[in-house]
Amino acid sequence: MSGLFENPIDPFPHDDRPLPRSVLRFLIDELRPLRALVAVAVTATVLCAALEVWLIAYAGRLVDSLAAGRPDTFWDARGAELVAVAALILLVRPALNLVSEALDDIAFRANARPLARWRMHRHVSRQSVGWFRDDFAGRIASWVRDGGDAAATAAYSVMHTLVHVVAYVVGSVWVMAAIDVRLLFPLGAWIVAYAVLAAVIVPRFRRASERLQDAESALTGLLVDAYANVDTLALLGAAGDRENGDREIFARARRAHLDLQRVEVTINSSMMALGGALLVGLVGYGIALWRTDAAPLGLVAAALALSFRITSMAEWLLDAVSSLFGAVGALDRALRTVAQPLAVRDRPGSTPLRVRGGAIMFSRVSHHYGRGAGGLDRLDLHVRAGERVGIVGRSGAGKSTLVGLLLRFHDAESGTITIDGTDVTAVTQESLRARIAMVTQEATLLHRSIRENIAGVAADEGRLREALDRASAGFVTALPGGLDAQVGERGVKLSGGQRQRIALARAFYRDAPILVLDEATSALDSEAEAAIHDTLDEVMRGRTVLAIAHRLSTIARMDRIVVLDAGRVVEQGTHAELLHRGGLYAGLWARQSGGFLGDDNGDNGGRARFPADEPGAVAAGAGDADRRADSR
Repeated sequence: MSGLFENPIDPFPHDDRPLPRSVLRFLIDELRPLRALVAVAVTATVLCAALEVWLIAYAGRLVDSLAAGRPDTFWDARGAELVAVAALILLVRPALNLVSEALDDIAFRANARPLARWRMHRHVSRQSVGWFRDDFAGRIASWVRDGGDAAATAAYSVMHTLVHVVAYVVGSVWVMAAIDVRLLFPLGAWIVAYAVLAAVIVPRFRRASERLQDAESALTGLLVDAYANVDTLALLGAAGDRENGDREIFARARRAHLDLQRVEVTINSSMMALGGALLVGLVGYGIALWRTDAAPLGLVAAALALSFRITSMAEWLLDAVSSLFGAVGALDRALRTVAQPLAVRDRPGSTPLRVRGGAIMFSRVSHHYGRGAGGLDRLDLHVRAGERVGIVGRSGAGKSTLVGLLLRFHDAESGTITIDGTDVTAVTQESLRARIAMVTQEATLLHRSIRENIAGVAADEGRLREALDRASAGFVTALPGGLDAQVGERGVKLSGGQRQRIALARAFYRDAPILVLDEATSALDSEAEAAIHDTLDEVMRGRTVLAIAHRLSTIARMDRIVVLDAGRVVEQGTHAELLHRGGLYAGLWARQSGGFLGDDNGDNGGRARFPADEPGAVAAGAGDADRRADSR
């Protein structure tokens, strides 16, 4: 039967609306698809509460009837009524409760939580690469997970607990007022005391809950960062100092949890005291009325039952209110992170990028990451269609920024970037990146199969194997499982060179018209690099190529080499031309080759000796430079 309630909506809609940053707006907006279900669930909850109150009132009247009636005639007079009430208790009440619980816990809760999580994940996953670099991945993940939980908990607390208890209390007030309005005095005093307690306790609970959420989020970030980078931590050493720092974060989480538990203890003990006061007040006052014949005996029984029930429900209500405010606080904290506006977004009306030749133009492009320095500074660069261009420069010269802006990992602070005359900000990001294949220096893989890392789930087997051959990745066939072998988190089950070859195979598989190589062969041994260079020459033919390299021999055969410094183009030309100029590139080449004219101190009057001064010497000089660089 539960299957009838499982799928009232699609909890994973294709919805790209901005994520509301207000808690109330988020709950209203995100749970809108469930509004009809919420209305039915609230109605069922009210009916359940009303039936509970009616049964207690009926039990009081039954006690009076039993006291006043004769045993030998009671069944004849009230038998049909008792059978109907028994059927109500045995059949209708369980059925109504089943429907209410199924609506709340299966239809609503099991769909509201994944719906909220999915919307948060969809929004966060469309954030720019730069946005993710400003925070811990584990912390962001915890807010997406916990934010969805908090949204579902907040809505559930309102529609299930609060509605049920409020309906129950209102029904109790009506029952007591119908018997004797004076019974409302102790109940009214209790409600006032309860409201005061809630006003004092709930804000404390919310603050303690927010502190716990922050501490738990920091702890999650620490754990994910530590476990994901265990090799780096092992190399850093100083385990004792690191353990002290870790202990402090664990201690803050413990302290925050203790503070929350102290508030919980205060709530429970206070509710016990208030419950005792209500019990004494209602039952004692009912007995006093009965002694003066102002109230029947059944009233005392009903008052006793209602006082017990209201007391237990009041503690439940305060827990629910505390949980509600805790969930609201957690959702508010989550939305501060996950609901931030997209740093890079598609313009309204963006169209897919159409690449005719692959010409790239950077015009007066500046990007300093909001710091006013670093990155690119009014850079102008034109890459012709099909041209192979090497990008060289010292660390911090702007090489990575140039590529990041081309891929729209960030949007340039000023200037324009075009591909075949089309501004990259005027096309969809997905189509832009689909037409640019990239192999990075650090070939980090997904914790999935080799097949998925190269081509995704729906792979063309022929193209996939061809890409592996071109990348000299024959080792895949020797792995257990072959293409279906799992590579581990960040590809840790493979060597650096194997990861690099998988990354190269991914680029070959995509067969994009623009190719970006960022130290694409840096993790390969000399033999594998030589084999792949031949394949790279073939793959680069007819494509526009940007190749970033610190090892200059890898770009010596490019059509043109562009040298960046302080975010600007300071030199450009072929390898031989730049060597003869004796500028920045020549100095970098000489430094890598390790050879200088003059004495051992490198005093050559500013003139470097280059192994490629003669035609045909470039390849030999490059190989010598690499061998010397690799030996260091």
